[in-house]
Parts: sequence; structure tokens; C-alpha cells
Amino acid sequence: MSADPIPLRPRRRGNLADAVADHIREGILNGTMKPGTRVDQDAIAEELGVSRLPVREALITLDQEGLIENIPRRGAYVQRLEREDIIDHYQLFGQVAGLSAARAVARLDDDGLARLVAIYEAIGSTEDRAEQERLNFEFHRTINKACGSKRIDSMLRLLTRSLPMPYFEFVPEWLDEAQRQHKEIVDAFQRRDPMAAQRAMELHLNASARHAVDVLEHMNFFEEQ
Repeated sequence: MSADPIPLRPRRRGNLADAVADHIREGILNGTMKPGTRVDQDAIAEELGVSRLPVREALITLDQEGLIENIPRRGAYVQRLEREDIIDHYQLFGQVAGLSAARAVARLDDDGLARLVAIYEAIGSTEDRAEQERLNFEFHRTINKACGSKRIDSMLRLLTRSLPMPYFEFVPEWLDEAQRQHKEIVDAFQRRDPMAAQRAMELHLNASARHAVDVLEHMNFFEEQ
């Protein structure tokens, strides 16, 4: 059977607090907001044209991610991230995504498998970064949706939202390596081998950790302030 055409849908927009969290997270990871500095909630609210409530909610989320420390009666401060923190994040992401892949192998039907192959091939046929990012998202979404676990899906959404670096901003060499890793994942699904799919997915995300650290190194992100 042939798969349906691949819909290239953008990521679903989150609520206002999510948008504020994305803004602050980007400021932390691009070095605009330095480790140890106090977060000016009024300034952020004014800059984004929102009330302080979504800013406070965003800071609670970022505290849970380890990017912000909320200190009672003192305010919110930017946490310092080390290389090991980035690696730990991707290792956790890889373990959960690997479990999702293993579960999905038995649940993805022939149409779904054909769709996964078609997405993989589409990634390799375009050089447009935005389209690659959408297709990469659709590739992983197809697997995670097939897993069928609400708990695993919830964990993956949390880990995806707080990724240290978005995939489409990685160095070009990563895209070629990622596509080779996608091939390993697809091959495991075609063989209906859950253990191989789990290992391939874990290796894929662990490799992403190395590239994330490299990108942040080039940005002097880990330099002492």
C-alpha cells in the first residue's frame, strides 16, 4: 500500500506562557541573558506586551527545566548550564524516545510504515532548512503517535519543548549524520525489530547532544562570565 501525501504542518502554537518561556529560553541559550543575572519580569512583560502572569508561569516552567532558579522574596535568576547538563538532557530524551520507538514497532501498521519511509525520503530530497525541520518533526511525531502511550507522549513533549538547541539550527554536517541515523531507525521498523529501533533512536538523540554542545561551544556559551 502507498502512504497518503505528507502534510507539512507547522508545530502547533502553545499558550501565552509557553510563548514567553520560549522567548526567555532563547535569551538564555543565545547568551543574551547571562548566568547569575536576575530576570526583570516587568521588562519582559513590557517587551512582549503581556501581563506579569504569563511571565511568572513561564519562569515556573523554566525553573522545572533547570534554566531558571526562583528564589523566594528575591526573584528569578538565570542558572548556569554546563556541558554535562546538555548531554544529560539528550540522554534522557534518547531513553524516552527509544522506549517510544520500541513500542511503536508493533503498533505501526503497513500504511504508517510506508508513511515513515516517505518522510525519511522527503528529508533527503530537500535542502530547505525549514522544510527539513518540519519533516524531522513529522518523522518523530509519526513514531511517537504510534507508541500509543499518553505518559510517554507527555514526557516527550516536555523534553522536546526544552531542547537546548532546535534541530534546524545545527551545523550542516549534522543533517547528513541525522539522515543516516534515520535510515537505521527506518530499517529497524521494516524488520519489525523493537530492540534495534530502541537502540537506533537512543544513538540518534545521543549524537544530537554532541552537536548541541559543539554549537554552544562556538557561541562561547560555556565561557565564564
